[in-house]
Order: sequence, then structure tokens, then C-alpha cells
Amino acid sequence: MFLEAFKDSVEAEAVDSFWESRKKGNLKKKAEKLGQELLGFFARARLENRGALIREAKSGIGFVDVLVTFSSGLLHVVELKMLKGKGVPGPSQLAVYMKQKKRTEGWLVLFDTRNADYKTKVDHTIKRSVGAIRTVVIDINPTPPHKLP
Repeated sequence: MFLEAFKDSVEAEAVDSFWESRKKGNLKKKAEKLGQELLGFFARARLENRGALIREAKSGIGFVDVLVTFSSGLLHVVELKMLKGKGVPGPSQLAVYMKQKKRTEGWLVLFDTRNADYKTKVDHTIKRSVGAIRTVVIDINPTPPHKLP
């Protein structure tokens, strides 16, 4: 799957891109925008002529972070958020965009900044009245290998 491959790529190659200092817990300014840029770069290389990715697409009074289409023409609504605490940000916002774009499925990409001690499970699917929100959690604050048991 496209977003799972993006997750694998970020976790393998781009974790430090999000941080001023991971040790101090200082994210870069506009870290979410950086995630959009990385997804755009990934999509361009991965999709080639088989689809397209549109960033910051107008929807009602807001902007959807990303719209993705594949050669089938099916539109996928994607929202990106930084996961910092216990609550999951973005489902309500994404549900509005799904309704406006007449989609019954949306994708919520969460860049998980939490320390290992504070990570909690995020449901793979979040149900809303407009449909299902699928989550992809990308760990951008993994435990360093030298600190593993």
C-alpha cells in the first residue's frame, strides 16, 4: 500500500528531518508541512505517470493537506498531523473534508513524536458518520538501538 510504503521510507531514512533536537524534544518549526513535502517527494517518485498528489487542496472553508489519485481516478483524502499527546488529532477535520469531497473513506497520517513511555495504541480505523478514517502511524521518535533491552 502507498501510505505504508511512505511510512517505511520515513522511519528508515527521514526521522531526524523532523527534529531540531530529538534528545530535547524540540521539533522543527512547521514539522507537519515538512511531512507534506516528504509525502509529495515520495509520491512523485513512486507514482510517476500512474497518479497524482495535490497538496493544500481547497475544500469548503479549509484546505485538505493532500489529495491523491491513482490511474483509476479514485480520489483519496489524506490529512497529516503530529501526534504529541494522548488524543488523536484530526478525525473531525478529516470527516468534514471527506463529506465535502463525497468520500466514505479517508486517511489520517500521524507522525508520532511521543517518547516510548507515552506511546499508546491508535486504532487502525476510526468510524465517523461520513465513513471510515484509516490511520497510518509513523514513528518519528523511535527508541535508539543502543537503548533497547
